[in-house]
Amino acid sequence: MSANAATFLLPDSEPAWRLWRAASSGKPETLESPADCREGSRPVVVGLPATACRTIGLVLPIADAALLPSMIEAQLERRGITITKSPVPNFVCHLLGQDAAQSIVSVDVLAQPFPENLAVHHAVNYTAALRLILLPTQMMVVVEEQGLLVLAIGGQGKLWHSHIIGAADSAPKKLAQELEIAQLGIETTGGIGALRGITLVGARLAPLALELRKHTGIAIENIPALDPNRGLNLDGFQKLLPASVFEAHAARSRKQKLVKLALFIAIFYAVAFAACWWHLQSLRDSVKELNADIAKTEAPASEVRKTAQRWHELEPAVDVHRYPMVQLSQITALMPPSGVVIKRFDSKLAEIEISGDARDAQTATQFFEDLKGHHNLSRYTWSMPVPSVRENFASFKIQGKLDAK
Repeated sequence: MSANAATFLLPDSEPAWRLWRAASSGKPETLESPADCREGSRPVVVGLPATACRTIGLVLPIADAALLPSMIEAQLERRGITITKSPVPNFVCHLLGQDAAQSIVSVDVLAQPFPENLAVHHAVNYTAALRLILLPTQMMVVVEEQGLLVLAIGGQGKLWHSHIIGAADSAPKKLAQELEIAQLGIETTGGIGALRGITLVGARLAPLALELRKHTGIAIENIPALDPNRGLNLDGFQKLLPASVFEAHAARSRKQKLVKLALFIAIFYAVAFAACWWHLQSLRDSVKELNADIAKTEAPASEVRKTAQRWHELEPAVDVHRYPMVQLSQITALMPPSGVVIKRFDSKLAEIEISGDARDAQTATQFFEDLKGHHNLSRYTWSMPVPSVRENFASFKIQGKLDAK
């Protein structure tokens, strides 16, 4: 994301804030506090004053890239700076340059605890405000941020180091001493090279330039303003977010995931409902077609059923095995040579009754069993009460009912 695609919230020289739209040529909008920022059309990047974000310039020996974070943490701890890593680190580093012997590194560290009045929950990133503007090379730049004077040192046009040197109404003599000490310390550290002088930014600091020249021999210039770094590539910036803003991002991400999941479920159920409705309509159409087919075949089917019923009724007349004479012949063939006398034989459509006498109950029972085992007569279910034995014979009555098939 380039600088022209973002909106920047920057501290003003007075206790106020400026909303600067990079692609707009109009005057920046003035806000009383970051909480008043309602920008939603573009990503918002918050530039923090030196009171909320310290920028430490480091010159480190060349080492493996994996060792660089631990080297930076060690340097910050030596300076007594509090480091936190949960839920998100409170510092990020910017590599400004390298040569064969050393790396020029600039580190932004959020104040701990972070002022919650500076939390903009929809901001995409935080950084030092002076990192968003072009700084003159090898100059000590003094700017006014919300009533405080901030000294910034640039390397290759980018912010390397900054710190507060005093209030805007501080005595010029004291400020001159602070600037001379800062120059000595920075030049001793190395990496940036010899400093050429002091640049005071803004018309409000023009009178201060005259006073400082009385107390120091360092070259001093005054310029109206510093240009924004319009070619800045924000994609190269690591994420630097206060814990509350990070949690707001995480909560918004979770909410978006839940909304997407709910939308997916709603779409799934809508598709499933549509598919079921379509299937139901298809089944209804099929039922209508089947009912129409049934209506067409009802009359022929009824005739077929009537014909089948008539043939069933005629079965005794056409089935030779159901002729009474054939049945009687088969029954008499089962009788023993002697000992059984049939006195009455009655054949109906589905029933046969036989009455007779046998010389004893055993002979009658054997005759009954032979009827049950006959290949044709076995189609009947045979039953026989206990024979009545009188004098020298046993009277029996056998009944057979045609099995329903």
